[in-house]
Amino acid sequence: MPGKATIRTEALKRRQALGAEIRQEKSTEILKNIIAWPQFQTSRTIMTYLNYREEVETTGIAREILRQGKRLLVPLCLPEKTELIACEIRDLSQDVRPGLLGIPEPSSERLRPVAPEEIDLVLVPGIAFDCEGHRIGYGKGYYDRFLPRLRKDAVVIGLAFACQVVDKIEAEEHDYPVSWLVTEKGIISCKKHFN
Repeated sequence: MPGKATIRTEALKRRQALGAEIRQEKSTEILKNIIAWPQFQTSRTIMTYLNYREEVETTGIAREILRQGKRLLVPLCLPEKTELIACEIRDLSQDVRPGLLGIPEPSSERLRPVAPEEIDLVLVPGIAFDCEGHRIGYGKGYYDRFLPRLRKDAVVIGLAFACQVVDKIEAEEHDYPVSWLVTEKGIISCKKHFN
């Protein structure tokens, strides 16, 4: 089985090879899959990353969360602690700025931290996922440390293009799996694979 470094490199190549127009089309399909899903419809407080580079585009999802009157949370990364804080965003044009590595994050002038226990649903980025919910991120472990702090009934969803889904990722003890995976092709339940 290939190691994480190999899987990461190959998945990034496949994602980049899609091209901007195809990525946008596939992101629109993912948005439709999320919005139509009962788990999303019943959630009141939703955290989503704001996409960077070739990730699944999430601005449309963030706008829809606000449009429906739900609470929108966006992660703030604290590199000195390798910690992630969920912050409420009320206005995408006013409350967000480029942060670490140019990744969009909550503006330091408008920080509204929210306790992880208040979150109903989290959309998680990744470079590669398998159908058991294991993921390969960017290697810093921000989400692996943050996700265990959620309520047990919180819904954790990985967002990916279908080309990022691989047969198997060898999980390590500290890796936190997602319970669902959403691609342009549909929704995959990973919970049946949990111990």
